[in-house]
Amino acid sequence: MSMWDDTKLVLSGLVGAIVVLPIEKELTTWRGKLFFLFSGMACSYFTTPLAVYKWSITPELAGSVGFLLGAFGASLLAAGIRAVKSIDLVALIKSRFGGGN
Repeated sequence: MSMWDDTKLVLSGLVGAIVVLPIEKELTTWRGKLFFLFSGMACSYFTTPLAVYKWSITPELAGSVGFLLGAFGASLLAAGIRAVKSIDLVALIKSRFGGGN
């Protein structure tokens, strides 16, 4: 891939994450918003070539695929982080390995 192709993937992922950002109401800090945008760019950059190869998508549509992967990838990552934060690890370990009530 050329430098332009890499830039196109990063920018399309950024735009996808920007479009979805207002929907993510839990992101109230600048740090959270920047992480969301960065994760959209990373998802687009690293997963678009795989998707294009796996499903035989024409390379001209890589920007569109990058946009979608940036939008959905960032949202999926944010939901995963929320799920991990909400887990009560001590209760989970006690329920799996037995423990006093």
